[in-house]
This record gives sequence, structure tokens and C-alpha cells, in this order.
Amino acid sequence: MLSVRDHMTLRLASAHYRYPARREADVHELLAMSPTLFWRHVHTLLDSPAALAAYPREVNRLRRLREQRRGARRAT
Repeated sequence: MLSVRDHMTLRLASAHYRYPARREADVHELLAMSPTLFWRHVHTLLDSPAALAAYPREVNRLRRLREQRRGARRAT
């Protein structure tokens, strides 16, 4: 079961922002979190079956992006 904060976190993480600073401002304003804590929470949620059930398209897209970044770091 996802909390309201979890839902908001996933919605903000999957939203398309033109400028990253705008997302950071929204995270701070709506969730009262730093960007580092926000992304840590997002990555925890990406491994959650409840998050996958609630937002399959968004979670799968964010998982793919995470794996691409990990692969790029391993390659260098």
C-alpha cells in the first residue's frame, strides 16, 4: 500500500520538467524533502511491488533510466 507521499513522489519523479531546478523546487515545496532524499525515496519505491502495481508505465520507465545510468557508470 502506497502512502500519499509515495504517490506524490512517483508523480513528481515521472513528470517531465523542462528545467531540473523546477522539479527541485516542487519537491521542496510539496514534500519538504531535499533532492537527495527525494531521489533516494524514488529508488526505494522503484523496487516496490506496490509502486509497480500502481504506476507500471512510470516505474518501468524510471527503472530503465536507472539501469542505463548504472550501465554508463560501469562502462567508464
